[in-house]
Amino acid sequence: MKKNKGLIIGILILVLLLAAYFVLRSLNLNDEDDQEEETTETVFEIDAEDIGQLQIVSGDNTFDFTHSDDTWSYSQDSSFPLSESAILDKVSYVTSVSSTRTIENPENLEEYGLDAPEVTVKVTDTDGEENTLKLGATNDAVSGCYMSLNDDNSKIYLVDSSLKENLQFDLSDIADKEEIPSITGSTITSVSIQKPEGTARLYQDSSSETGWTFADTDGSTVPADSSLVSTYTSNFSTLAWTNYVTYDLSNLGTYGLDNPTVITVDYQVEEEAEDTDSEDESSEDSEDSEEESTVTVDKQMVMLLGNQTEDSTYYYGKLQEDSCVYTIAASTIQNITEVNKEDFLSTKVADYSFADLDKVTFTRNGETYTATKETVEVESEDEDGETTEETKYMINDKEIETTDFNNFYNLITAMTWQSQDENAQPSGDAEMSINFYKEGGINITVDFYSYDTNFYLVVDSKGNHMMVNKMDVRELFEAFDNAMSELNQ
Repeated sequence: MKKNKGLIIGILILVLLLAAYFVLRSLNLNDEDDQEEETTETVFEIDAEDIGQLQIVSGDNTFDFTHSDDTWSYSQDSSFPLSESAILDKVSYVTSVSSTRTIENPENLEEYGLDAPEVTVKVTDTDGEENTLKLGATNDAVSGCYMSLNDDNSKIYLVDSSLKENLQFDLSDIADKEEIPSITGSTITSVSIQKPEGTARLYQDSSSETGWTFADTDGSTVPADSSLVSTYTSNFSTLAWTNYVTYDLSNLGTYGLDNPTVITVDYQVEEEAEDTDSEDESSEDSEDSEEESTVTVDKQMVMLLGNQTEDSTYYYGKLQEDSCVYTIAASTIQNITEVNKEDFLSTKVADYSFADLDKVTFTRNGETYTATKETVEVESEDEDGETTEETKYMINDKEIETTDFNNFYNLITAMTWQSQDENAQPSGDAEMSINFYKEGGINITVDFYSYDTNFYLVVDSKGNHMMVNKMDVRELFEAFDNAMSELNQ
């Protein structure tokens, strides 16, 4: 009896397993059928050149465009500076629309977001035939959105969601932005910033020891450190408009452009020029020839800046000769306009390369030491007997080892000040005086005075009163004294 009972249980289990198998097999077949149904199908297609009118309704925005003689225009305002590339990009999304799935006889349009479409596109061809595409909710799981065609609600198509995303835009997104000239920092020769409180100017200056001068709004000037100038002028290479605002210039006061900050940049570009050579009489086959050569051309850019936007993220601006108002990143503009003479003042105490000088005179402990350099020819030890030039360093006409000289001189050129205090006055005699001299050029004296427990007061003949870390000055004195001791042995 027990054996029969076990047999019956085994048969029941087998029957259940077979039933489960057929159910799963049936489900898999249904899935395969569904996948076969979800094939890509082109549901709307038109050649771009056959489109005569295009209307895009997105949210509260309605945009009408007209296509004639291979040119697109904004119907609501023919003067609007429509970007041809931007509108062609929009057109490209509606010329061919494919569906990956078709839903027949949907019960509820609201379920697909088509009771209140997010985007409606009306495409009218050159013969006047209209086609309407309505785009509803997005199905994030398959990166698609639902679409109806020509108000036929018996079919809903699942199309790529990029179609809807690229047709949701603002007018500023399709405006043709006038370009700011491409300016490389190294090509700039002058920058002036005209503000209500005055004009600041940075300019190349051959009479300046650094080659540059910065004139502040109060009229004071300083030699501008060349490395700081390079950092500053590099800001101009990143200038670019962010958003189009308007082409209507009748009320510039709305944007603060009736009384703007004016940035004027003088720069140079290399351009190719064709020169015609005169006939070469010495050549048997002489003939006129044109050769391309490069010439340096002076250019100027004038930018007008107005108010900041409400969120202070941007400034309103335009180029003087341009016809539209744009916004530009406030962070970029502030790096250009919010500068003063301290921003261009080198923190180096005396950054004068010895190679560029005729002599450097040191006064220390009542003794005077004059450093000069001599270039001598040295015969090579090779068999060819060639000679090479070598620079010798001299102190009071006595040769000093290059290493010994560099040990203290590099400490001078690398020394930086931590602050400047025009009210700080020296007391007693300078512990060291250094004069940097080049005939017809540099003639600067730097004096070192003990000041307090932390700093030396370093005063130069340009009027700078600099606070320098006492340890840095002591290191210089020690290196100099050691070098002079070695020299005099």
